Amino acid sequence: MRDALKILLAKVRLDDAVAVRTLILPIQEYRNLAKMLSERQSGFSHAYEEESRVGRFIASNGITAISFSVTSVTRQEAESIAQECERIAVWDMYEIRKAADRVLTAPQGECCD
Repeated sequence: MRDALKILLAKVRLDDAVAVRTLILPIQEYRNLAKMLSERQSGFSHAYEEESRVGRFIASNGITAISFSVTSVTRQEAESIAQECERIAVWDMYEIRKAADRVLTAPQGECCD
């Protein structure tokens, strides 16, 4: 049985260097992400932490960055959630939740259209 789905949200302004560092600090391989945020680029990035089983998904519009951490997922689930996130036009908690739900409730091997 799956653990309860937990999604943690953080939003920072890119002109707040301390907040940006705090946002990316938990991500082990964050060089490309740090570059994207420091150059205030729009984009999406994700990472998976094997030990803690956390998928991290970060989107930036060049002014702010929003980070969603989804707990208790496998690497494959995190990759599938990232693929679903690529389709999100407006980033908010509801959209990331729907993306995670589509992946995590689909029969194995059937997600996502």
